[in-house]
Amino acid sequence: MLIRNVQMNIRVTPEEKKLFEQAAARCGLTLSQYIRMRLHNQMPRPLPSDNYRRVLDALTALYQKDNTPEVQREILDTLLAVQRAVTVPQKEG
Repeated sequence: MLIRNVQMNIRVTPEEKKLFEQAAARCGLTLSQYIRMRLHNQMPRPLPSDNYRRVLDALTALYQKDNTPEVQREILDTLLAVQRAVTVPQKEG
């Protein structure tokens, strides 16, 4: 695990600070996490809606039922594809 013990101070306007805080909150990240991701050319995605969570929960419940290994694999692959499409940060061009 990385030890982050070096502090940086930058000056921004109150409006800029508010924009950073709002962007981080939309993604469910701390301000530090959000800024570090942006430094690595990653664009964090906003948290998915409650509907998204309900769909994932329903698919997870199906996965846990007594299905064949093939059906479970297909459900798991679908779950992972949906999760990647909605939540994985995108690299910026």
